[in-house]
Amino acid sequence: MHALPPLPNDRASKPQRVAALATLPLFWSLKGKRAVVAGGSDGAAWKAELLAACGAEVHVYASHAELGDGFLDLIARGAADENGSFVHHDESWHDGMFGNTALAIADCDDVREAEAFFKAACAAGVPVNVIDKPEFCQFQFGSIVNRSPVVVAISTDGAAPILAQAIRRRIETMLPPTIKRWAGIAQAIRERVNGRLQPGAQRRAFWERFVDRAFRETPEEGVEARLMVEMDRLATPRPTVGRVTIVGAGPGDAELLTLKAVRALQAADVILYDERISNDVLELARREAKRILVSQPIRDGGVQDGSASIGALVRAGKRVVRLEAGDPATNANTEQEAAWLGKLGIPVEIVPGVADRRHRSAWEEDDSQAVIVAGMAEQANEQRRRVAGH
Repeated sequence: MHALPPLPNDRASKPQRVAALATLPLFWSLKGKRAVVAGGSDGAAWKAELLAACGAEVHVYASHAELGDGFLDLIARGAADENGSFVHHDESWHDGMFGNTALAIADCDDVREAEAFFKAACAAGVPVNVIDKPEFCQFQFGSIVNRSPVVVAISTDGAAPILAQAIRRRIETMLPPTIKRWAGIAQAIRERVNGRLQPGAQRRAFWERFVDRAFRETPEEGVEARLMVEMDRLATPRPTVGRVTIVGAGPGDAELLTLKAVRALQAADVILYDERISNDVLELARREAKRILVSQPIRDGGVQDGSASIGALVRAGKRVVRLEAGDPATNANTEQEAAWLGKLGIPVEIVPGVADRRHRSAWEEDDSQAVIVAGMAEQANEQRRRVAGH
């Protein structure tokens, strides 16, 4: 049975949760797995070093004479990961070496050899990469920021490797080295947190506070014990109350969102938005958040598609974000919405947006045009009254 494609108007009203991807980013465990690398160049050595750093058993196929100084030094030093290792085979690669192999990488001088290696790996069902020959690659290596177990990989799908390197340098300066230690602490306490805190709001509240600390503090002795105290406090039963955050999306450019606005989007359970909100802004929201398209202010009683009202969502502990174009802090409608919610006993926070009169929405333009037209009509009426008086 074939799924029916969505109607055109469905596409317009329901933006994609994930924009188109050139490639699928994967983080693949290689601990204890066999990988093969053909060739003894510095490029092959770098790929072999990466594989061994992930804990792979790397089998290198190249005659001893082919091994460059970089490869010889690498084999002498050994793998960075205690599970990783190098096994050198003093021979060229062959079809029989692909058995029980997780990955195959080669550095081939000519296209014919690259094609032969590619076909042999594919025939054996082994993912393959021939260095600097994208037509013979089933996967690519991106630029890496290593704070293991936190690993950030950047890919431009081969279009601009120098851009990927520049992005990596930016992230290196932004990501504190202590993130590595905080990630290790998260690994150590994860099972205890999952066993003590309920899925959903409790766990998310704990990990959000954990992340705040990770970017603000250096982990010191006794931090795990303090985290456990905080976990126990969050686990204590208490009335579940959500909240509403009215977030200004500014002129529609996602890069102009404030940090507080992005944090609200990434913490939301439900997001109410209208057609003025761009897909780029919605792309910053938490993937699991329910998105609801509305066409009128939330003070009118709830959500357009017949789902639960705002009040019911908040009483169920949901964090609701109302995305508004422009700056809601200067919008009279927003004040009315906040007052309406306040009468229901619902906590409301307003996150201002960037106000840029050069990027006014279509609705704002219509309103301003209406004011101009009304003014012109009034001037015409006044002129007629003067003429009639004479």
